[in-house]
Amino acid sequence: MNSPDPPRPLQCLITGGAGFIGAALARELAGRGGRIVCLDDLSTGDPERLAGVERVRLVVGDAARADEIARALAEDGPFDILFHLAARVGVRAVLRDPQACRRENLAGVRTLAGALADLPPAARPRVLAASSSEVYAESREPLGEQAPLRPAGGRGRFAYAASKRRGEQLLDEAAAPWPGESGPVHLRLFNVVGPGQSSAGGMVLPTFVEAARAGLPLGVHGDGRQVRTFAHVDEVARVLADLASLPVLPAGPLNVGGRARTSVAHLARTVVEACGGGGTVARVDPRASLGAGFEEVAHRVPDLSRLAALGIALPGMSLEEIVADTLARHRSRAGGGAAAGVGRRACASPAS
Repeated sequence: MNSPDPPRPLQCLITGGAGFIGAALARELAGRGGRIVCLDDLSTGDPERLAGVERVRLVVGDAARADEIARALAEDGPFDILFHLAARVGVRAVLRDPQACRRENLAGVRTLAGALADLPPAARPRVLAASSSEVYAESREPLGEQAPLRPAGGRGRFAYAASKRRGEQLLDEAAAPWPGESGPVHLRLFNVVGPGQSSAGGMVLPTFVEAARAGLPLGVHGDGRQVRTFAHVDEVARVLADLASLPVLPAGPLNVGGRARTSVAHLARTVVEACGGGGTVARVDPRASLGAGFEEVAHRVPDLSRLAALGIALPGMSLEEIVADTLARHRSRAGGGAAAGVGRRACASPAS
């Protein structure tokens, strides 16, 4: 009896492919033999993340520009899968200009939808687009895909959530007239962390790691009881690559995350202990650094039942394993080195 042929290597386009998640995904897909094109304007992406990776080509361009996304699709395609990961992320980055965040994120989705519509059906890739767990309304329960969502007109830090919610709708509307094609997958990502993540946007784990290395206090918002659930970026990249390999994609929202559930205060203590126990944890008022209008998210835990039902192994690294690997391999991307980065900003957003 002949064994089945191995699956054909995927041809993938990743917008935001030089970013934290995008580059990890490109490395994972390339390691499986795929041909990967990464489109990134390098506003926050870093070419070094892709240095030396075979079968990955970086195209410097803006996914929100119609000519640049159309050129990538036409000249470098056809592609089997398009991962749309390009976005403005990080609560600090959003709060600097919430409306710019909304405009930029939606511009990218609208441009992408138009470019896909212009392609002949046979050349149109399947779409997996990064949404966010931020779209969910506050809840003490694990958040399933049918949980209530935040208002579409969210302001301040929730302008990001509003842009992601509207982006899901725009992609669904664009795909509706395409007969015989499954709709896009909206990847509602929960707190993806790991080595190489930038602390510039307020991401909590790299900020804690850089502060601990520099001998600075780890600033925790309020009482630190905010609950988060972390997933290692390499495990998330593996999950996304597994999804791309499915013969039929599960259209609609899909939670992607890990099982490392913790309070922010416990995360800070875990980082201090992993660094030898010599650091300190300090309570801070987030409004002092993020503005009087800052709003907190108290509880964020994913229900991953839909992802598990697809037969894909869930991320399983513990909090201690994630922290240890980040400490071992992290290099500051905040600008000016680890000590300089945390010297300017010693408290983290627990919402990251």
